[in-house]
Amino acid sequence: MIERKERKIYWYHTKWQMIASLVPFLFVVLVLPIYADKLNSSKFLGFPLGYLLVLHGIVLIAVITVAGYVNRQDAVDHWHGAHEDL
Repeated sequence: MIERKERKIYWYHTKWQMIASLVPFLFVVLVLPIYADKLNSSKFLGFPLGYLLVLHGIVLIAVITVAGYVNRQDAVDHWHGAHEDL
């Protein structure tokens, strides 16, 4: 359990952890589709390359972002003594 004086610092670190995880994901989601049209002139396995990269790239970035967030948040929890013992 976190002591009362530690809660503000814990939530500060948790908030910045969330922002640090969302910014790269939002960047990829917003910027990657812009360049998809230029890549669509090439084909890979019969699919337009831009479409394929956007489709799989966004899913891959989402999985990596969530896994990284969980790992780093677990470290923040351990640092502040808020981890769950299983």
